[in-house]
Amino acid sequence: MKSTTCNATNNAILACLQNDPPDWDFLDALLSELMILPTLSDQALVFCRDLCAHLKAANDRLLASVTPQHAHRLLKVFTSVANIQQKVDGNTSSTLRHYVDVVEAGIHLSPPLSSGNMLSFRDIILASWFASFTFSTLPPSPEPNNILDAIQDRASTNHLPRFEATSLALVHAVHDAGDGFINAMLDPITGTLPNVVLFPDQAQMLSAVVFASPHTTSDIWAPLHSGQSTYEVKTATSSALLTLARRIQEGAPIADLGLDIPHCSNNALVLLLHYLALSLFPSASAFNDTGVVLCSLSGNAATNIPRVASGRDVARLYYEKGLQIDPTHPHLLSNFGSLLKDAGHTTYAIGIFNYTLQLHPELDIALVNMANTLKDLGRSADAVPYYLKAVAINPGLVDAYCGLSMSMNAICNWTARDHWLTGVITTCEEHLSELHHQNVGILAEKSVDDWLLTVALATARPQCDHSLRKWVHRFCLFADVSNGRQPLINEGSFLVRLIDWYRTRMQHRRYIETYGETFYCEEVLNSGPEAAPVARPFGLVLSSVSLQRVPTVLPFHTFTLPLSGRTIRRIAHRNALRASHTTMSRISPDQVPPPPPPPFKRRINVGYVSSDFSDHPLSHLMKSVFRLHNRNRFCVFLYATSPSDGSVFRLYFERGDVNFLDVSSWSDVDIVNRIEEDHIHILVDLGGYTKGARNEIFAARPSPVQVSLMGYAGTLAASWCDYLVCDSITCSVDLFARVQAYRKRSLNHCCRNSDFGVSVGEEGDPESSCPDWIYTECPIYMPHTYFVTDHKQSYRHGEDLSVYERAQTPAKKLWTDEVKRRTDLRRALFPDLPLDVIIFANFNQLYKIDPDIFATWLHILARVPRSILWLLRFPSAGEAHLIQTAKGWAGDEIASRIRFTDVTAKDHHIYRCRVPDLFLDTSECSAHTVAADVLWSGTPLIACAWPSHRHKMSSRVAASVATATGFGEYMVVSSREEYEERAVALGNSMRYTVQPNGDVEASGDLINLRRCLFLNRDTMPLFDTERWTRNLEKAYRIVWRRWVDGSTFKMCDDGCIWVKDEVDVPIRMD
Repeated sequence: MKSTTCNATNNAILACLQNDPPDWDFLDALLSELMILPTLSDQALVFCRDLCAHLKAANDRLLASVTPQHAHRLLKVFTSVANIQQKVDGNTSSTLRHYVDVVEAGIHLSPPLSSGNMLSFRDIILASWFASFTFSTLPPSPEPNNILDAIQDRASTNHLPRFEATSLALVHAVHDAGDGFINAMLDPITGTLPNVVLFPDQAQMLSAVVFASPHTTSDIWAPLHSGQSTYEVKTATSSALLTLARRIQEGAPIADLGLDIPHCSNNALVLLLHYLALSLFPSASAFNDTGVVLCSLSGNAATNIPRVASGRDVARLYYEKGLQIDPTHPHLLSNFGSLLKDAGHTTYAIGIFNYTLQLHPELDIALVNMANTLKDLGRSADAVPYYLKAVAINPGLVDAYCGLSMSMNAICNWTARDHWLTGVITTCEEHLSELHHQNVGILAEKSVDDWLLTVALATARPQCDHSLRKWVHRFCLFADVSNGRQPLINEGSFLVRLIDWYRTRMQHRRYIETYGETFYCEEVLNSGPEAAPVARPFGLVLSSVSLQRVPTVLPFHTFTLPLSGRTIRRIAHRNALRASHTTMSRISPDQVPPPPPPPFKRRINVGYVSSDFSDHPLSHLMKSVFRLHNRNRFCVFLYATSPSDGSVFRLYFERGDVNFLDVSSWSDVDIVNRIEEDHIHILVDLGGYTKGARNEIFAARPSPVQVSLMGYAGTLAASWCDYLVCDSITCSVDLFARVQAYRKRSLNHCCRNSDFGVSVGEEGDPESSCPDWIYTECPIYMPHTYFVTDHKQSYRHGEDLSVYERAQTPAKKLWTDEVKRRTDLRRALFPDLPLDVIIFANFNQLYKIDPDIFATWLHILARVPRSILWLLRFPSAGEAHLIQTAKGWAGDEIASRIRFTDVTAKDHHIYRCRVPDLFLDTSECSAHTVAADVLWSGTPLIACAWPSHRHKMSSRVAASVATATGFGEYMVVSSREEYEERAVALGNSMRYTVQPNGDVEASGDLINLRRCLFLNRDTMPLFDTERWTRNLEKAYRIVWRRWVDGSTFKMCDDGCIWVKDEVDVPIRMD
C-alpha cells in the first residue's frame, strides 16, 4: 500500500473512531479489504496497532463505548486484526495477544463481570481449570479441600464456590486467590497443573459455572440468551479459544499468551481451551476438535478417569455427541471411523467411511482413512484406488503418499513407483527438518549454572575439566536462542534424553547408596532404598515442550525403503521421543525409578515384554527360550500386552512354569509399577516398533537395564534402550555411536572414568548430521547369530525322529528317506514339472520384492533355462502385477515359468520348504523367519550382505542365519553380480542320472550343499536353542555387572559385549 493511501486510511480510522460508538460497519469493511489483499506490508500492522490503541487502553480497559448489544462487533474487529497479523508475521506473541483480546473483551462486556476487578485471560483459564478438576472428582470425591483453602485465604466470602447451589463467582475468587491457588492445584506426581478429562456433559457446563454471578444462579450470558448479539459473542469467543489452542499445538509458547502460569503443560492447556470453547458454543466442529485432542492422549493420560477408560474412549463420546448435532459432519464421521478402526472395530469403521464418502465423495481425509483401514486388513489392492483419488483431489495430502506407496509395493504394482517413492522420501525429510524449529528456548528458562547443578546431583562426583567443558558447551548451545543457532539442533530431543540420563544416573546412585557395589546377595533384602528428597529440575521445563509429530514414514516402513542410515535413525528417534513425551505426561520426569535389590542368590530377574505371545512368528521362534533359562541363575517373567488369541502358543506360555502375566488391559503406569514391584533387573523389549508394541513402558525406565531383542531388526534410537542383541554380520561394529565416540575421544585417565553425558550434534545424538553411524544402543554380539529358532524342538514332523534317534540313524538312510519325501511332495505340488527342472523360490510377503531384485530373478531364469520361480500369493493381488511385469521385461516364455501357490499353515509351510532347490533372498529387507524355515528343511539359499545395505540390520538377517549353519561361505554374497552368478552356477551344477529302477538321482554342488544342511541341522548353532540361550545368559550377567560397577555409563570402553562360545560345531559328512 502506498504512503498516501496509508495516510488516507489512518485519517478515515480516526474519523470513524471519533464517533461513540464507532462506525462498526466502516471498520468491518476496511478490515475485510485488508484481509483479501494478496500481500500485506508492515504498514498494515501499523494500522491494526493504531486501531487497537484507539479501542483499548494499556490497562486493557476499553476506550470506546460498547454496549452488550454491540459486543460482537468489537470482537469481530479484534478477530480481524488478529487474522491480519497472523497473515503478515505468523505466530508472534502480539498475534496471539489479539486473540486473547477477543476472549477478554467478550468477558469484560458481559454483566455482571464488567464491574469491579478487571478479570484477565489468566483468571478465566485458572477458574476453568478448577471447575474442570472439581467436575472430574464429583461424585464421589468431595471438593479438594486444599484448593478451597487456598481460595479461602485470599478470596472474599461471597466469592467462594457453592456447587450445591450451582452458584459461583469462580473467576472473581480465583482472581483474588493469587498464586497460592496455583500451588494448591499442582498434580503431586507431575508437578504441573492436572491434565483433566471431562465427559461431554461436564464440558458443556463449564462456562456456566466459571462465569456464574456471585448473586444469581444464572450465568452472565443469561440476560442476552435470546439475542443475536450474544450468539455472535459466544461464537467469536469460542472461535478465538480454538484458534489459541491450534497455535499452541503448532508450537507457540504458552508464555506468548501472557498467561504467566509456570506450571502449565501444553497438552493440558490445549484440552482446557477446547472444553471452554465447546461450552460457549457447542457446535459439531467443537465436539470434533475436542475428540481429536482427546485421541492424542494415548492410554490413561489423566488420573481422574477410570482405568477402564482412556482418552480415546472419552473421545468417542464427543464424536457421538457431535453427530447428534450434525449427523453429516464430514470430519466427525471420518474421525469417528478412524477411532473405531484403531479400536479394532474395522467392519464398523468401513461402514462409517462408506457412509461418509456417500455424503462427501471428495473428502480427502475420509478417502485416506478408508484406504488405511483396508491396507491394515491386508487388502492393499482395494486401498490403492482410495489413495489415488485422495491424491488427485489434494496433491498436498502427505499422509496419502506413504500409504499409497506401501500399498502399491505390497501388491508389486510398480506403476510410477519412482514418483511415489520420491514423494514419500522427500516428505519424510521435510518433516524431520521442520521439527528442529519446535521447542526453541525451553532450556534457556534455567541458567547454565542451574543445569550444571542438576548434572552434579546425578553424577554425585566432581566432573573432570574436559567433561565439565563439554557440559558447559552443550547448555550454552541452548542458552542462545538467536537466529544464529545451528540448524540441526533439536532442543526437545536433547531435553528428553537429558531427563532419561538424569533418571538412570539417579537410580544407579540410589542403588549404590543403599546396597553398595553389590552384584548379588545371599539373603533377602526387604528394605528398599529410602526415598530421597524430591528435586524438580525438569517438571516445569518439560511442561513447555510440545509433542513432536512423527514422520508419515514409520520405523517399520524403513525396512523396505531405500533410506540413508541417518534418516532411518531419525525416524526411529522421533517415535522414541513420542513414547518418552507420552510417558512423562503420566509420571513426573523428576521421579527417579526405584532400583531393584541385588539378585538374590545370584538369580537375575529378567522380564520379557511382548504383544506377540500368541500365534505369531516371534512365539514360533522363541517358544522354548523361556523354559530353557537356567532357573538357578535366572527368574523369568513374561508380560503379555495383548489379550489371548486362544492359540496353542498362548496356552503354552500361560500354563508354563514361568511367571506369565496378561497385562493387556492394564494402563502403562500400572504395568510399570508391576515391573518395579517384581524387581526386574533386565527388561527385554521383544516388540520394538512393530504393531502392538507399548514402548511407553520402557520409556518409564522400570528396570535398570533395558535390551532390544528379536522383535525389531534395527535401532530404536531411544535413550531408554541400552543394548541391542545382534551379531557381527547384521550390525557392523563401526555403526554404533558409542564405539565411534570412544575411538575419537581422548583416552586419558580422566576422560575414561567420566560419564559420557548427553551428546549434541555428535556421536550419540540421533539428530546429528553425521551419516556414519546408526545405532544408539550398545551392541551385545552373539557368537553365531542373534536370531534364535525353535525348529529343533517344534518342527520334527516328517522324519518323526527325536534328536537322539536321528543321531543314531545312519546318514545314508536319513538322506535316502529325505529324497523320497521331497520327491513325493514335489510331484504333489507340481505334477506337471519334470524332476530335472530347477525350482527357485521365495516365500516372503511380496512387499519385500523390489524391481531390482525381481529383474535379477528374471536374469537367473533366463540363464538357467530349465528352471521356474516359485512365489506365494502373499497377497494374491500381487500375482497379476508380477506376471505382467515379467512379460514386459523378459517376455512371455520366462513369465510363464513363474508359479504361484497359496499361503499355507505354518507346519505345512515348513514341511514343503524342502521342495525348492534354491531359495532366492530379497535385498532391501531379507527373509527372517522364512530363512530359518527353509534352512531347517535343508534348502540352501542365496543371502544378501551387500555393503550398500550395511546400515540396515533388516537386510542382513538371512546372511546371519545362513552363516550360523556353518556353510555360510556357500550362500552369502556381497553384490548383486555375485548374487546372480552364484544362483546360476548352483542351478546349472545340477546333474541327473536315471537309475536302473527308474529313479532319478541328482548330483552337483547344489545337492551336496543341501545334503550338508539337512544332515547337520540338529548340531549347527542356528538350531541349537539351548546353546543360544546359554550365550544370551552370559550377556545378561555381563550387562548386570556393568550396570552395578557403573562402567555402562563411562567412556572407559567402547560398550561392546562380545559373547564367547568355545564349543566346536561338529560337521556330519558321512
